[in-house]
Amino acid sequence: MIHLEELFQISNILQRGLDPEATYEAVFDLLERTVLFTSATLFLYKEAEDQLEVVLKKGDTVVDLVSDVYFSRGRGLSSYISKQRRPVVIEELPSGAGSKNKPFRSFVSLPLWVDNKLVGVLNLGHKDPHIYTQDQIDAYEKISGQISVVMDKLNLRAELKEKNAQLEKALKELQQTQQKLIDRERLAAIGEVVVTVNHKINNPLTIIITNAEMLPLQLEMNRSEQAVKAAQRIVRAAFEIKKITHKLGNISDPQKEQYLDDVSMISLD
Repeated sequence: MIHLEELFQISNILQRGLDPEATYEAVFDLLERTVLFTSATLFLYKEAEDQLEVVLKKGDTVVDLVSDVYFSRGRGLSSYISKQRRPVVIEELPSGAGSKNKPFRSFVSLPLWVDNKLVGVLNLGHKDPHIYTQDQIDAYEKISGQISVVMDKLNLRAELKEKNAQLEKALKELQQTQQKLIDRERLAAIGEVVVTVNHKINNPLTIIITNAEMLPLQLEMNRSEQAVKAAQRIVRAAFEIKKITHKLGNISDPQKEQYLDDVSMISLD
């Protein structure tokens, strides 16, 4: 007996915002109320590897057939069914076809597709024969369609989460690079200020020091005229320094000029 009305609740699973494993469990819980099975296995398709991967199983064994046969997407009948569009039903299997510990006698495999995109394969097994029959194919297709949509949206959500994480990492790296550039430019700007101050202020400062050293000697020798001239040179040089520091303090759009081959300084002209 298949209870398709239970499938109407499947859209609620995504709205609960569960992680992937909990979502798979919730889908299986709903599936148990929809169709009979004693064991089940959900395979998801990994496009990058072109392989099927088991993400959840109910029961003691992976539900599959001819597991020793290799198809293009891995071993087992699921790999072959992944290239089909309609469910595959085997109404009665020989005893022990599934597993020595927990055999299944009836088998149905549902390829999960959304438009032209393969999502995965869902296999169901039951210990009794004729639980799954050919006349129920349409119902299995509806089950497949509903589960395909959920699995696809879950995959898209996981991809979006991964891309967001990659974008956040890239943004963080970009911010770190920008900060390094800012720090480098700041250091370069400080270096230019140091060069400018050193170049522009050194000359008047030398005049001040030289004349200040000579001033006491000239006063002792009663050379008042030379002393006055020395004092005047000190004053002029001090005013020159004041003018330079004033220009430095009022720069809004600094222009550079070459100081040495690989060294720049700020233009104060």
